[in-house]
Amino acid sequence: MNWFWDEAVPYIQVGGMGHFIYILFLIIVFSIIFRNRKNFSFSGKLGKVYLSFSLLGLVHQLMITGWYIFETGFDMRDAMPLHICRVVVWFIIFQPLIRRPGMNNLIFFFGLYAYGSFTLPIAIHPPFHFVGWTFALLHTVIIVYPFIIHWATGWIPTFKGALQSFGIFLIYFTMVLIVNALVDGNYFYMDERPFLHEMPAFPYTMLNAVGTFCIFMTGLLLSKILLKFERQNYPVER
Repeated sequence: MNWFWDEAVPYIQVGGMGHFIYILFLIIVFSIIFRNRKNFSFSGKLGKVYLSFSLLGLVHQLMITGWYIFETGFDMRDAMPLHICRVVVWFIIFQPLIRRPGMNNLIFFFGLYAYGSFTLPIAIHPPFHFVGWTFALLHTVIIVYPFIIHWATGWIPTFKGALQSFGIFLIYFTMVLIVNALVDGNYFYMDERPFLHEMPAFPYTMLNAVGTFCIFMTGLLLSKILLKFERQNYPVER
């Protein structure tokens, strides 16, 4: 078995060494960025910031799509191109062209799912695996993006942005439920659940939607709390 490439390489265990390495990697990256946060607030650098994230997003999409093509033939059930975190990366990729604060709200609120992936990694390859590299790249980019954009522009998540993002989420959620039915997919673990195995399908579906709204509101609340401790003023993007 090729431990760097093969699909059959065993997944990491929650709380295991692989899980610890991923969390440690995120902490190290965020610590480095936080220590240099003042460098992002200079005028004229915003375009480079957006472009850098866009390129990182493109690298991730090329890596993961290439792996699924060459290793699995890009089976739609397993490849999950509409996974919420991979959709977020497309938002990041196109933000240099759009450059609207509303898109940053969408990236932030949808991107809260990346925290869940780090906290409870399910069906994740180990850090030494190629797909493990894409996992670390994808979720780290999504998590650090809102912080850097805040330091660069003064953008902050808003209640209105949360409601708009949830409305868009409901459209997206409906779409992936249709895709689930068409390709026997497992978006939002509707098929192979990690828990609540006995719950009927309809209440489980509603729980996903209501749970997402609660996640958005919790993320908004925590962001407001963190901003209370901020001592530096940042420019506001118009």
